[in-house]
Amino acid sequence: MATLRNLAINTLRQHGYRNIAAGLRHASYEPFTRPLDLLGIA
Repeated sequence: MATLRNLAINTLRQHGYRNIAAGLRHASYEPFTRPLDLLGIA
């Protein structure tokens, strides 16, 4: 679980989010597409 948490935090930081809570809120607005876009999968 810690590995997944660190992956999420580091991915948000790479995309310019300095406030992790705000980045998580922004990613949760479209939970089926936005996280995949951040990872470059979709």
